[in-house]
Order: sequence, then structure tokens, then C-alpha cells
Amino acid sequence: MLTPTARVMAAFVLHATTVGGLFVRLPEIQKALGISAGIYGLVLLAMPVGVLLGSVLIPRQIDRFGPRRLIAVGLVVSTALQVVIALSVDPWSLSAILFVYGLFFAAGNVSVNVEANSHELATGEAIMSRCHGWWALGFLAMSLIAAGIVRLGIAPVWQFAGHAVAMAGLVALFILPMADRPPAAGAAPARRFAVPGRAVLLIGAWALAGILMEGTTRGWIVIYLRDDFGASDALAALGLPAVVLTQTVFRFAGDGMIARFGLAAVGRVSALVTALGILFIVLSPSVPLVLLGCLLIGAGIATTMPQAFAASARVPGRPSAESVAAFAALSTLVNFMGPPLFGGLAEVTGLAVAFALVLPLTVLSFVLSGRLRA
Repeated sequence: MLTPTARVMAAFVLHATTVGGLFVRLPEIQKALGISAGIYGLVLLAMPVGVLLGSVLIPRQIDRFGPRRLIAVGLVVSTALQVVIALSVDPWSLSAILFVYGLFFAAGNVSVNVEANSHELATGEAIMSRCHGWWALGFLAMSLIAAGIVRLGIAPVWQFAGHAVAMAGLVALFILPMADRPPAAGAAPARRFAVPGRAVLLIGAWALAGILMEGTTRGWIVIYLRDDFGASDALAALGLPAVVLTQTVFRFAGDGMIARFGLAAVGRVSALVTALGILFIVLSPSVPLVLLGCLLIGAGIATTMPQAFAASARVPGRPSAESVAAFAALSTLVNFMGPPLFGGLAEVTGLAVAFALVLPLTVLSFVLSGRLRA
């Protein structure tokens, strides 16, 4: 018999699988359609546009139907849409389906975070950081499974079809039995559009350094080690796993640290550790010390997204679904716009200086950590 806590964490794992396997197989779909790299980059933008619009529109639906139903619909439909993605016939159809996929991915993303916050408020048990840790493990596991399926020579459409069937069963097993929680007494209905208010904007400003470092290390740390330090491909490839390793470990430890020291204190320490990691990356004379910086950055940014979602859900005067959706929209913009802008900056200044220019944002995070108390 699964506990309510286990069901919420299972929802995060299942949500991660809806994107983990897709990202591994999309390059094959690009190749099969004969899409150039430049056009493919434009096609991929359809997904974050869908996520952004879905995040803005979903709060009223969560108010109406509850997060449990929206989690179930988001998981089942986004997984089924992967089959349609695999059957795309040209860049136009692929971008259209990725846009719709983004809408339902956002429905699941906002709903699982609203459900985790509702569970915390109802039970007094802090789980948000661990939930995001389970999301990271779900993403990693599905990516590895998809990579194994590629080696077996199985076409993407069959992987996605099997995933869709499995997801329907898993949703029936783990998600549908979850209890619906009544809305808080006197809670105002969500507005039609989840526009960030001042409180959410300040939380977004606090999270900006962590979100940017997560995106830029994924896209650029391997290139930095290879081009600036002459590291071999095998050695340079360790940069990203170093970030992911400590990020995942400290997400599982995050709830305990927050319970013991408080949101604001953990936020300040996270900002300091992130800043120290950036300094190691920028000033280190050798690859091992840069890798140590990667470990520090992973630890520093580990609780950024969990804390920001939790703080957004508890903004006074607005429904939690609305504030969570508003922050999700902000983080989507930063996630997808940050790395390209960072790359353009690096073309002018070099990667080391580009990384160093994130340091003032860690100071901003330190100063704004008190905003997490609400």
C-alpha cells in the first residue's frame, strides 16, 4: 500500500519520463526528416513556447478539476503525443506537435508542484526538494533506457507507443488513487492568465543565478573544459555529470537542511556555494579544480527550483496554482533563453568571463533569500 507521500514522488518520476526519453530520440527524428541544424533549432523552440503558454493558462483548470486530474491528463496525453511526434512528416508538423506537447507537459509540471505543496501544507512534511530529486532520477533513468533502446535498433515510434501504454497503467496505479484536497477556505479563484506579480518576480530574481548556472553548465561546461583547458573529450565529459551528481544528492538532503536551518539560511548558503563554484571554474589553473567547481555548483543550485516552487506556492493573496504557474513561466523563459544568450556573450568575452558575469546574480540571490520565508 503506497503512502500519499510516495504517490506524490511517483508523480514527479513519471513526469520526468515524459521528456527524458523524447530528448534522446529527437535527433533521430530530425535526421529521418532531413531537417538542417538551423531549421531544427527553430523547430525545437515550439516546445518551450507551448510550455510557456501552458503554464500561463493552466491555473484556472487546476482550480476547476484539481491537480490530481491534471497530473493524470498531462502524463497520459504528453506521452501519447510522443507517438505523433515520431510520425511527423515535415518540420511544420513536428513543430506543431511539439507545441501541443509543451502545453500538456506544462499541465503536468505545474500540477505536480501544486500537489507537492498541498501535501506539505496538509501534513507538515517537507517533500518538495526530494520530489525534485526523484524527478532528476526519473529523467536520468528514462534517458538511459532510451539510449539502450537505440542500441537495440528499435524505432522511436515503438518506444513511444510502449511508453504510452505503460504510462496509462502507471497513472491508474499511482496517480488516480491520490486524494483530492479541498481548496483552502476563502481562497480566491485563479485568474485567466498566470501573470507574475511582484512577489513571484522577486522569487524569480532570487532563483535566476541557479537557473542560469543549471542551463549554462549543461550547454557549455564540456566545451569550456575542452577548448580552454585542452581536456580530452573523455575528461571534459565529466563536467556535466559532476554538476548533476551533487545536484541530485543535495536535492534529497534539501528537505532535512531546510527543516533544520530554514529556507532563508539554506538559500543564502546555496548562493555562497554557487559563487564559490563559479570562482573555481573561472580562476582554476587545472581541470581537476574546475571539476571541483562543477561539484560545488551542483550543490549550490540543488535546491533552487524546489525552494522557488515552494515559495511561489505560498505567496499570500494568490492561489498557489496561479503563483506556481507564473514562476514556471518565468523559469521556462530563463531555461531556454539563458544558454543561447550566454553563448552569444561568450563569443565576445570568452567563456571564463561569461561565467564570471553570473557572480553578481549570486549576490542578488544572497540578498533576496529572505523572500523565501513567505
